[in-house]
Amino acid sequence: MTVNDRAAPLPAQGTRTAAPRFLSGGLLLVATAAALVVLGWSAAFVSGQIRLDAIALAVFCIGLLLLMSAMAEYDGLGLATWRIGSWSLLWGALAFGLATISWLGTQTGPAGEILPGSILRALWMIAVAMAMLTVGYCVGPRRFAVGHARRVTDALSRRFTDEVRGPAVPWGLFGVGVVAQLAYAALTGHFGYVGAAAAAATSASGYGQFIAIAGECVPLAVAAAAIRAYRTRTLGARVTLAILFTAAVIVGAVAGAKTSFVVAILAVIIPHTMTRRRLPVGLIAAAIAFFLLIVIPFNISYRASARGAVTLSTGQAVATAPAIADQVLAGDLSPSALGQSVDYLAVRIRTIDSPAIIMQRTPSQIPYSNPALLLISPVVDVIPRALWPGKPVLAVGWQMSQQYYQLPPQIYTSSDVTPEGDLFRHGGWFWLVAGMFLGGCAIRILDETTDLRRSVHGAFLILLLFPDIVLAGSDCATLLAGLPGTVLLWLAVIALSFKRRPGSGVVGGVLAPWPPAHNRPQWRRW
Repeated sequence: MTVNDRAAPLPAQGTRTAAPRFLSGGLLLVATAAALVVLGWSAAFVSGQIRLDAIALAVFCIGLLLLMSAMAEYDGLGLATWRIGSWSLLWGALAFGLATISWLGTQTGPAGEILPGSILRALWMIAVAMAMLTVGYCVGPRRFAVGHARRVTDALSRRFTDEVRGPAVPWGLFGVGVVAQLAYAALTGHFGYVGAAAAAATSASGYGQFIAIAGECVPLAVAAAAIRAYRTRTLGARVTLAILFTAAVIVGAVAGAKTSFVVAILAVIIPHTMTRRRLPVGLIAAAIAFFLLIVIPFNISYRASARGAVTLSTGQAVATAPAIADQVLAGDLSPSALGQSVDYLAVRIRTIDSPAIIMQRTPSQIPYSNPALLLISPVVDVIPRALWPGKPVLAVGWQMSQQYYQLPPQIYTSSDVTPEGDLFRHGGWFWLVAGMFLGGCAIRILDETTDLRRSVHGAFLILLLFPDIVLAGSDCATLLAGLPGTVLLWLAVIALSFKRRPGSGVVGGVLAPWPPAHNRPQWRRW
């Protein structure tokens, strides 16, 4: 058997038999969503229609997930193999669907600018966008995706094994990441959320782009430690994993970022999933409980302290972190506190606001942007500032707050744009449909490149891209402009972290799988 023959493994046992069930289940859920929409038309109040349409969108996205799994011939739903396409639909069901219900109780501040009719139109827009993403994923250039994209994985597998070079690798990656983040804070005057907010929106350093990318080595260090711990099962490797994971959580906490905790958890869960071939439900449940009871209360208090009546410097804000942490740990950890965190989280992850305000004010109040910018802006944005000192500062979220929410420029807050909203504001429905179709094609190529059934290397790229693509709060240009640097970081970390294969990099004429084939259980359905 040649390497190319090995490049197209057969689906796991049971995949083909599960496909008809996924297909019928998906069609049933799509029909259920349509029935909920029709039921919403007869609602006596617009709040009832919004609630039913939000639930309908969530059901519709889950139906699309089943249809995608059936047509793409996944091992189950693709969640346990960390396919970006599957997780994007699941997150869409939550953030665009169920979380929209929280809008009914928070119509104050910027959310109060949005009319109920705009929410209803935005729900329809997201439904169309998710449908086109699914179509592009399933019927796009499949041969190109499967054939050419997998060549990248095969090339890496021929050169590097799936074994981390040694115990010093995770520590080295973590050191590079922390130093880069500290250097970025020194250059810009802010560290994540804390520090000089104005500097983040109005100025940028020539080398800040490269330093920010190097800062992503922190979660990659946790992932490398997790891979080594699960492979060697030694006490030293497990202690390293525990220390680096705790340190990554602390670094993210003092930066005032909730996403850092999520990424650190993914850095542990993804390698764990590769070892056990199933999602660690218990570990995920424990992480969610810790996130709701500890991380969110700490983040709320910490941010309020950092940007209260007086904006603290980075050093002053970090100095308050231990006292706030002690206060949170000694505070209320009852079910009522859990409910408050759930309500807060529903508001924070709600993503329908930006598409709704864009549809409300474009093109009636704000004209469409030039569609050519969708192609030009990513090219311009990717040029390093070191080569273009006068390059405009990329602060699309801050500009979004001023243009659509009419906030004064003195308020340095960044609003989500979302790829769906960004496509619509650049020309309306045509560019939304075309852009989401192409986005689905691109995500399929990415999923084939990072196929965890073939190599562990793809886990690092998933970890880097998961927050940007799945959570999807940025505009298209910012998302695309970040890809080259992310891919270069991924390739560099692979080269530095994993052992080289001796000779041609093949074992017995085929690529050596991870873990060994004789010790590889089947993937669970989900």
